[in-house]
Order: sequence, then C-alpha cells, then structure tokens
Amino acid sequence: MGLLRLLFWATIFLASAFAFTVLFEHGPTNFVENAKVEKEALMGMFGKKIDRKKDDSDKLTPPIR
Repeated sequence: MGLLRLLFWATIFLASAFAFTVLFEHGPTNFVENAKVEKEALMGMFGKKIDRKKDDSDKLTPPIR
C-alpha cells in the first residue's frame, strides 16, 4: 500500500512540475498547444541515443603485471 501511495504522489509531483514549467515558460494562453511543445522537447531530450566515435583509445588494454 505504501508503494502505491508513493507512485501516486510521484505522479502528482511530475504532472505539477510539468504544468508549472509550461506556465512559466509560455504563459497561461494556449496551454494545450504549449504543453505539446514542451512534451516534444522533453521526449527529444530523453529519446536521443549517444553515439560515441570509436577510436584507438576505446580499445581495452591488458592489465600491467
């Protein structure tokens, strides 16, 4: 039961933080459209893959004994 309550409050907190961000950055006019813009920006931030360039320094070297 405690886990369910924690998930509930975490969800409420995240939704409130998202709504505050939308209101703070874009203002109260056209909230739904601005929420979509913020959602796309948020998904773009977490949806990117980090591609590392492979070079000689990435190879594993045997330990020195």
